[in-house]
Amino acid sequence: MKTPLWYRKLERWVEGDSSALAEPLAHRDGLVEKTSPAPDKPLGPSLIKATPQDALRQISRVLAIACCAVFTLLMLTTVALLPRFGSDTNPVVNETIRRYVENGLEEVGATNLVTNIILVYRGFDTYGESCVLFLGASAVAMLLEADRKNTSREDKRELKEYDRLDRSGNNQILRHLATVLAPIVMLYGMYILCNGHLSPGGGFAGGSILGGALILCENAFGYERVRKFFNRKVSTAIRVAALLLYAVLICYTIFVGANGLENRIPLGTPGSFLSAGIILPINVAVGLVVACTMYSFYAYFGRGEL
Repeated sequence: MKTPLWYRKLERWVEGDSSALAEPLAHRDGLVEKTSPAPDKPLGPSLIKATPQDALRQISRVLAIACCAVFTLLMLTTVALLPRFGSDTNPVVNETIRRYVENGLEEVGATNLVTNIILVYRGFDTYGESCVLFLGASAVAMLLEADRKNTSREDKRELKEYDRLDRSGNNQILRHLATVLAPIVMLYGMYILCNGHLSPGGGFAGGSILGGALILCENAFGYERVRKFFNRKVSTAIRVAALLLYAVLICYTIFVGANGLENRIPLGTPGSFLSAGIILPINVAVGLVVACTMYSFYAYFGRGEL
């Protein structure tokens, strides 16, 4: 069986001879070293000229060090202000835990108390985690997307060979198995995704299963077939729409709770599928972000495109 393209690229990168990670031409053009002066002319300070790129690089280094120093100071200050372990002044009973356990079902409506805490009581924090996934996928796309500046002839040749093997249909066993397994895996992922308020699971677990199903489809049926229904535009649209939906729902919940207003979103009957208010749509939004992020990582690390 032919070694996958992504594994060969990773192996070359680990060994330090990957041409795909060479410095872009635009950067090299701006950093061409000056021609050395003739031996009879001493190299003095007057011949050393700082370019704008050098000044910008120095400023970036100073700002990076300053940001790290400020962040470290804030973290150390936070740790210093924490209650001392075993101190007599520490609270004996944590009112927050009691509130979650005793009032979680009534206030949120989900029988899964862990989901109540993660998606509602600490929903703003979970929204930040979803934004981290979005930024991670965007950063990988910007750094690894194949273009004329970071793709060599060898990489293009390997991609063509990889596509030829996909079209040749040599992996017939995998295709027949994926034809049966892929719908089952996707259905199971949707089940885990939509039942997080009733049982263990939710957006992160269900989204991981859906992302794995997309990766299985690409390995079995080829990149071009998956791209017909899931490409970069579709992935970006899904991630942006899901994050906006999550932001609207969690901001509404925080605003209503902070101002003592009545929540207009019905909680439903605890234990039923259509219950727990905003938790079900939030789980779907988080799951879609996770699925798109997983497949994006796989696609960009393997082919440099989605």
